[in-house]
Amino acid sequence: MTHHPVSFAIHGGAGDMPDRDHGYADHLAALQAIGVSTRQALADGADAIDAVELAVRQLEDCELFNAGRGAVLNADGDAELDASIMRGDGACGAVAGVRRPRNPIGLARAVMDDGHHVMLVGPNADQACDRFGVDTAPPDYFVVNDRLRQLDRARERSAIMLDHDEPLGTVGAVARDARGALAAATSTGGMTNKAPGRVGDSGIIGAGTWASDASCAISSTGHGESFVRVNAAAQIHWRMLLGHEPMTAAAELVIDQIVACGGMGGLIGIDRDGLVCLPMSTRGMFRAWAELDGPVQAAVFR
Repeated sequence: MTHHPVSFAIHGGAGDMPDRDHGYADHLAALQAIGVSTRQALADGADAIDAVELAVRQLEDCELFNAGRGAVLNADGDAELDASIMRGDGACGAVAGVRRPRNPIGLARAVMDDGHHVMLVGPNADQACDRFGVDTAPPDYFVVNDRLRQLDRARERSAIMLDHDEPLGTVGAVARDARGALAAATSTGGMTNKAPGRVGDSGIIGAGTWASDASCAISSTGHGESFVRVNAAAQIHWRMLLGHEPMTAAAELVIDQIVACGGMGGLIGIDRDGLVCLPMSTRGMFRAWAELDGPVQAAVFR
């Protein structure tokens, strides 16, 4: 069997975040550590699908990012979580509007592995945690003080914050393993002060998450409605497959479409050759990556 150099990328949200004196040192340290863990798993022979789930679980567990613990809160003050995962052979699973799974990406993976459905939503998806043996957590596990303050600010302004002074949260991962297989995963709490029941791109296969061994693996972050409108992640795949466009060119064209329909954000991608792209329309995107067995790098701003 041919051994392929491994590559991965992770993101923790994009936005027009302000410069800070310390340059988001805590975020960079978390991204670097999770990146090293992900790269080590791939180097040890992990399948791409297991590597992206591992990375997103760690991002969900880190309250610096808008997914799992530390997710933003909806208009009712609740954390409503969306996640999706896809393997390069077309297997996929997704959940939306869930409140119970400690790691929403784990429930999405369970849906994928079960194979009967692609997507479960709301209370019925929450009940599936018991059936699939997925760890759950009480509602207050997900709520952290920073997000309560953020919700208060949004309510004062009657705003649904995407927002321009704090990163558009969402976390995700893409990977190519030593067998050359691709996978992608995405997880989010959505937007601060969003309407209960709102679902963005992170829980939607084709919009926020896509993987095909024939082309690329993509995970998006940003204004979810815009990524849904242009079918962002899958569009890159089709541009590569049918239009023979390089991944980087296809991804940048899709980001241009996001901006054209009033949105903003970024994405991470890996193509079948193991090359990484990290385009964004925003000032920054929390990200870490390693390309073709190379070292782990982490960055915030463009």
